[in-house]
Amino acid sequence: MRKKGLKILCFCVNLLLLILTFLLIPFNVFVVNFPVWVVVLSGGLALICTTAYLIFFRTRLVTKIVLPLFAVLITGFSSVIAYCCPYWNSYSFKEVNTVWLNFDEELTLEQAKEDLSAAMHHLEHVHPLFRNGLTPEIQERYDASLEALGEMQTITANDLRREIQLILNPLHDAHTTTHNSWPEDRYLMEFLEKQSQGYFVYSINGRTVAEILDAAAAYYSYETKTWINVDLVSLATLKFYGYEEPYTYVWENEAGELVTENYTAADFVTWEEFDALAQSVKEYPAAEPPEEEASSFVYYEIDEEKSLAVLTLTACNYNEEYRECVKEMFQEVKAKEIRNVAVDLRGNGGGNSLVANELIRYLPVTGYYEMPCDWRWGWFVMSFENQRMKNKQYEDLLFDGALYVLTDSSSFSASMDFAMLIQDNGLGAVVGEPPANAVNGYGDVAMFALPNSGMMIQISTKKWYRVDGSNPDEYVMPDYPCSGQDVFTTLDSLLQ
Repeated sequence: MRKKGLKILCFCVNLLLLILTFLLIPFNVFVVNFPVWVVVLSGGLALICTTAYLIFFRTRLVTKIVLPLFAVLITGFSSVIAYCCPYWNSYSFKEVNTVWLNFDEELTLEQAKEDLSAAMHHLEHVHPLFRNGLTPEIQERYDASLEALGEMQTITANDLRREIQLILNPLHDAHTTTHNSWPEDRYLMEFLEKQSQGYFVYSINGRTVAEILDAAAAYYSYETKTWINVDLVSLATLKFYGYEEPYTYVWENEAGELVTENYTAADFVTWEEFDALAQSVKEYPAAEPPEEEASSFVYYEIDEEKSLAVLTLTACNYNEEYRECVKEMFQEVKAKEIRNVAVDLRGNGGGNSLVANELIRYLPVTGYYEMPCDWRWGWFVMSFENQRMKNKQYEDLLFDGALYVLTDSSSFSASMDFAMLIQDNGLGAVVGEPPANAVNGYGDVAMFALPNSGMMIQISTKKWYRVDGSNPDEYVMPDYPCSGQDVFTTLDSLLQ
């Protein structure tokens, strides 16, 4: 009887170890980071326990066959998934709990090299381009960065980030980059006063804004230069690009009048101070949201005189708020017999591409084609072909009028996908400027923190391809091209 109890205990321990080994995968992805060897160790203990169980206790033949087979499958599968999963030890699905050094805080050479090595490990392990290892060009840049760090007398977080960005530059993948949201960045307070007086930055320390952007290109992994954006009033950014005080700003107004001012680090204040005095400046006043909805990422307005509904989406957030807003708009569109709908994606930096799929459910089409892609999982690549998707229509709210998508050079990622999905499936027309990233490009990032600086680096896990593979354009080229500011003028000429 005692031996029987021990047998049951051993079996239960074995089963629990196998379950633990499997559950370690979602635990890592969604809760806390830990090394792959933890999964291997747990699986190894489970296999030892399985072996001991079969040796010391009498079991049926079926148990002798099924139990070790099950144990090997669970431990093997879990170990392979832990190694190949692009989100292993990432912060893609969990809260970031790392200490992030400020831009001017220093690292030792060993710490900087460890962080650089970690960045390259994630890049090689996750990015679709490096399934067979780093390319010679990236390896050469990595070696050059190691050498550059070794020659520095002091190494700041900014120095480390600069070297990583130099390595990433040849990828031409705007989704793969480090983040510069430094915890103690400071901002030029004078900018707010000059802005209120109608002035904008003309040059800093003798370099015009155009020259600053050209110089910044070397530190961007971009697909189109319009994506390059430099925060001209951030102290961390000035330091990143090698500017030293005094900072000589030349301000220019619309009349071409120039004003020169010199500033030191003392003239830069915290974000809290800066934000407290900042006034909301709308780049595109024609699409201002209703006052009560100004803080929302999604809202709509209807102009009955023009028979036009405009859905403004500042971020591609696929959630209940978005779904309800779209539903309410199409309910009103139907009730008022609106003939034109426009989706304003200017300045939209992306998010979840399902926002486009949701809107298509209100269109009278039975199906449409999605973007094909290759998804990197370590040694493996899962390919998803361009198959026709069934459209799960909201049959009582179908809209059969004219659909337009409004874009500019800041429309990026999922907002570009939105425009392409509509254009390539012949569901509507694109008005404005080409979005910021290529149609055959990378995306769906995994987020990692470097071990010493805490710096965040995001790396693409998928290679995307154009919906309409017969279209040779590298970007979504608008059906009705115009500047971002002029989209509504152009749209007015198209309304039915």
